[in-house]
Amino acid sequence: RGIGGTLAPAPPAPRWVVHGDSITEGWWSTRPAHGWTAVAGRALGWDTVNLGYAGAARGELATAEQLASLPADALTLAFGTNCWTRVPHTAALLYETTRVFLDLVRQGHPRTPLLLVSPVLRPDAERTPNRLGATLGALRDAMERAARERIAAGDGRLALLPGRDLLGPEHLADGLHPNDAGHRTLGLAVVTALRRAGFDGG
Repeated sequence: RGIGGTLAPAPPAPRWVVHGDSITEGWWSTRPAHGWTAVAGRALGWDTVNLGYAGAARGELATAEQLASLPADALTLAFGTNCWTRVPHTAALLYETTRVFLDLVRQGHPRTPLLLVSPVLRPDAERTPNRLGATLGALRDAMERAARERIAAGDGRLALLPGRDLLGPEHLADGLHPNDAGHRTLGLAVVTALRRAGFDGG
């Protein structure tokens, strides 16, 4: 019960659903409030739903179906780094995966603002082929090409934020995951991209 006042729920805010890997989940940030999704959500005044899954987020179609079924006023997808290793992808496979993933999400959210963030810098993977011969640079290009083609085909509620140049080596805590400064830089870049696309509700 309230002490010296009454209890009331916070005013409703736009529900922002974000899907990604361990970077989205917030690994290496010193506290949850420093992860990039939290940084961006505060700047936008949105209610952030963080669906980051460490070690996963390879464009699993079951996840796309889940996202399609969830209520959301805006969506952001930030995956692809884990497609370079462990369960390796070719560029052609990630291109098709991205295309189909977007198709499935759009079945539940045909007009919901959607931002796709391609993989951020990963120095050990940028020019190093994985077991199937694909570098992270090639995988990123394939993912971005799938998004650009969909935008060109008429999806005006889809925006792309290329991830390669958003962070530098100084932003990486372990060569893969951002440190606090990197999370903040990434979060603010996402805010800028959403606003430029007209997705901030302002």
